Amino acid sequence: MIQSGSVGLLAFVTALVVAGLVMRAGILDHPNARSSHVRPTPRGGGLGIVVGFLFSLALIPLPAPADQAMLGGLALCAVLTALLGFVDDLVSLDGRIKFAVLATISLALAGMAGPVTDLGFALPWLAGWLGSALFVFTLANAVNFMDGSDGLLASTLIPAALALGVLADGPVAVAALALAAATAGFAVWNAPLLAARGRLFSGDVGALGGAVIFAGLSLAWASTDRGGSVWLVPLLVLPLLGDVLLTMAARVRAGRSAFAAHRAHAYQLLISIGLSHRQVAMIWGGMSLSCGVLAIVASALPSHLQLACLVVAVVIFTLGHRRCRKLASSHGLDIHQ
Repeated sequence: MIQSGSVGLLAFVTALVVAGLVMRAGILDHPNARSSHVRPTPRGGGLGIVVGFLFSLALIPLPAPADQAMLGGLALCAVLTALLGFVDDLVSLDGRIKFAVLATISLALAGMAGPVTDLGFALPWLAGWLGSALFVFTLANAVNFMDGSDGLLASTLIPAALALGVLADGPVAVAALALAAATAGFAVWNAPLLAARGRLFSGDVGALGGAVIFAGLSLAWASTDRGGSVWLVPLLVLPLLGDVLLTMAARVRAGRSAFAAHRAHAYQLLISIGLSHRQVAMIWGGMSLSCGVLAIVASALPSHLQLACLVVAVVIFTLGHRRCRKLASSHGLDIHQ
């Protein structure tokens, strides 16, 4: 308990300080047609999440060589991803470059933190490796897509990381709690708690970096836990993955490009019809907390019932997502914009 508290405190304070320094650096996000802000706002504060997490690793005892290799590999991938995001925040990299670098990092992390080959039935190693890499790549992009509303990243990533900390044990559990604490340190500047808007944006450095850290820890847990626990991993991040994937599917059905920039995510539609950033963060935070609790309860069940819990949660989320889109349509919005 003392060890976890020390790790969490270091992660929180470091993230708080680093994010504050980034805010003073004056790297601004200028509003465009897809933005939810109207004034230039400092960005890149998510660097605090990555640095806070990395600093906290120094306090985690790693007696087993396997844990040392896994967390060392995760740290390296987090640094590379954060660097990719930070450079993109500064100069807007070509999409093909980002795709190639992130795909390479995803493949490397899947091999070092996983791969997951037990779904309740055995998968060939190659299939498990590619599937694990696809999860890392998809989650990183999903979090990046969803990082467009103040407090949303923190309200979803913190409950997910805390739940993972409960589900896992050993260094992975402590590292997951460190990620939650580092995200909370950044959230002091980003979450719209005392004002209608936050003062600092995460930027790609935090969205991509935080997502890759969570994905790596999730794979490390799922690949070593009893068979079938992998079904609980997407449950932890369902509010993030669900909005992105369902929105992309809806745009495809409407004849729009799934990958073109847009403002059709459910959280964006809710803001467009008048909900505040605080309200949206609370909604997604409530969903994320519920998914975390469900995952913890389901972890005691057989693998086929864990899968059933995921399916039920997906169905409920899908119905809510459709309801949100219908509500936005009734307000006259183009829900495929």
